[in-house]
Amino acid sequence: MYAPVVTRFLSYDVSLDSACTSYCKRVMELPPMKEWVADAQLEPDEIDELDAEF
Repeated sequence: MYAPVVTRFLSYDVSLDSACTSYCKRVMELPPMKEWVADAQLEPDEIDELDAEF
């Protein structure tokens, strides 16, 4: 498993067994993951350039 899968499991509230839940918790506690999540939370919800109609 890798970080993007862990975040999907959490954001989609996937039911996991205890071993997988522990693994996900451990991954989310890693300093690089905490930094990644903090940086993502600072991003705007909408990006004007992506809303342009073609």
